[in-house]
Amino acid sequence: MSAPTLSGRDASESTTVMAGLLTELRSVTDTAGRADLSRRLTAARERIGDARLRIVVTGESRKGLSSVADALVAADVCRAGRPTREPTVIEHGERVTRSAGPDGVVAAAPSDLLADGVVLIDTPGVTGSESRGAAATLALLPTADAVLFVTDAAREFTAAEIRYLQQIRQVCPLVACVINKIDTYPRWADIQKADRKHLTDAGLDLPILPVSAHLHRTGVQLDDPGLIIESGVPQLTGFIRDHLLARTDAVARESVLHDVRVVSDQVALVLNSELASIQDPRHGAAVLAELEQARGAAAALHARTANWQYVLGDGITELNVAVEHDLRNRLRALIRESEQDIAKSDPARRWDEFRSRLDERIETEVSENFVLAQRLSVELTEKVALRFAEEERYAAPRLRIDGTAGVLSGYGNLEPLDSSKNGVAQRAVSALRGSYSGVLMIGVATTLAGLALVNPWSIAAGALLGAHTVWEDRKSLKSRRRAEAKIAVARLLDEVSFQVGTQSKQRLREVQRTLRDHFTEVADQRLRSADEAIAAAGRAVDRHDADRRDRVATIHSDLQRLQGIRSRTAALFEVEG
Repeated sequence: MSAPTLSGRDASESTTVMAGLLTELRSVTDTAGRADLSRRLTAARERIGDARLRIVVTGESRKGLSSVADALVAADVCRAGRPTREPTVIEHGERVTRSAGPDGVVAAAPSDLLADGVVLIDTPGVTGSESRGAAATLALLPTADAVLFVTDAAREFTAAEIRYLQQIRQVCPLVACVINKIDTYPRWADIQKADRKHLTDAGLDLPILPVSAHLHRTGVQLDDPGLIIESGVPQLTGFIRDHLLARTDAVARESVLHDVRVVSDQVALVLNSELASIQDPRHGAAVLAELEQARGAAAALHARTANWQYVLGDGITELNVAVEHDLRNRLRALIRESEQDIAKSDPARRWDEFRSRLDERIETEVSENFVLAQRLSVELTEKVALRFAEEERYAAPRLRIDGTAGVLSGYGNLEPLDSSKNGVAQRAVSALRGSYSGVLMIGVATTLAGLALVNPWSIAAGALLGAHTVWEDRKSLKSRRRAEAKIAVARLLDEVSFQVGTQSKQRLREVQRTLRDHFTEVADQRLRSADEAIAAAGRAVDRHDADRRDRVATIHSDLQRLQGIRSRTAALFEVEG
């Protein structure tokens, strides 16, 4: 059943209702003595309590990323410029503020959109899919719920932008494109059509929304509603509320419905088994047999030989191999590219430029490898959840693999070239050595003809041999520099392979632990519920008549309470007419 589309205010009210339902159900599990289920409900309540929509604003430099972010919150929190090339996190606040945070700039603004549960992350503009900014932004995306990719109406999407969008889409499924500066370029509609074709050709089904942040700013300053509407920013805000916020709320409600259903089923299992044994003691043996069968199924899920354990173990092994193979292939290709670049000219003359470009390429390849690891980890999570049990297929945890920032700072720098220290003095010595030999050889030969040792012929020969010696030395030195450059690149990339590979294995082990602990906890809960049901059915047989009547009344009350909680939770999914 599809969930209704809620506005930001309705979504906030829905969150309050869901929190109340989880709290009420937790009181039932507390009464039943199920601390494990109470912890599950507490964790679910904490999740929806911070169910804010984190939207990353990214795109190429000079496209108006910060102005779009400011337009969405109707405040100047980014246009003043950022002191560092770090993200600006914009949250709701009573007034406009900016301060330095541990991971960038933290800003606040009294915006209705932010009050509805949106957090904007304005990132530094990138210069293509192979820039440092792109790598840093990709590391942010696993913690993001949606992405706004900002371009402008000056020209259609470039190949670099399309590649960057493809990378983003692999990590974050909710992506929307924003065309800024439509007031500056009258033919923006043609650009929008061309962009749509580029997206279609690339297999990217993404919405495109045209806006003018400058026009919106002017409209706000002049208090002109017509200009504000014409800017397209209200339409973009509506899209965020109606599609992005609504989807986030739908995911939260689905998660709550699942937790309520599973927890109430486990509590009801105990209550119903006890009720059946009290009302019909002769039927107790059949009830116990059914419960023992349920316990056996729960114990099978908990055992190391369970199918989901094999899927997890084999999947992690295959995941490690795939990620490591991808990283090695990328770094080997980078070595070949670097060697071809080094062979084109003297590397000493452009070593700093080469080092900077190589660092960017390393960051790009490592980030691409990180994107692959994230995507394969999510796929593995879905496989394990499906194999765990049919009724628990949506109980998979959300994986947040660490970014690449720490990895990229641990492998050192490209070594300088020692042979590049050859200076003017050394070249002069080489020229003098060659010219001396030429003067001496030709001078001795010409003395047989009666000429002096130093004569025009010997001087010419000395100049020629001196120039040749300098040329040969330069050629040899260039070859030595190229060899040193290749060795330096190989050493650096070997260090990158070691550092990144080690960190990658650690991150994937964390994925394995997360999945193992999550599904083991779910199996423990089901096994304990079966044990509790068997114990309750056994106790019911030994109760006296008066105790049975009181206990039946209590059980009926608890079951009705559970049914009421489930009915109200299910009502959250009813489609409004």
